Amino acid sequence: MKYLIKIEINDVEFQIHTEAAHEREARDNVWEIIRRKTTLKSIEKEAIETQEAASFGKKFAEGIRSALLL
Repeated sequence: MKYLIKIEINDVEFQIHTEAAHEREARDNVWEIIRRKTTLKSIEKEAIETQEAASFGKKFAEGIRSALLL
């Protein structure tokens, strides 16, 4: 049986055509198609504000100190 499945991502609608024996298999096929066809374009590191970075560094140092004192 042929199925037409519609999905929406950020207000953009996509239609996926698949063949399956039943609805559950069609749903599984859609996720497999999405995994195969989706490409990771980039990963970018976001800068941390200096105040947050300093407080994290202080917390990390304090954690190490307390662990060494035990």
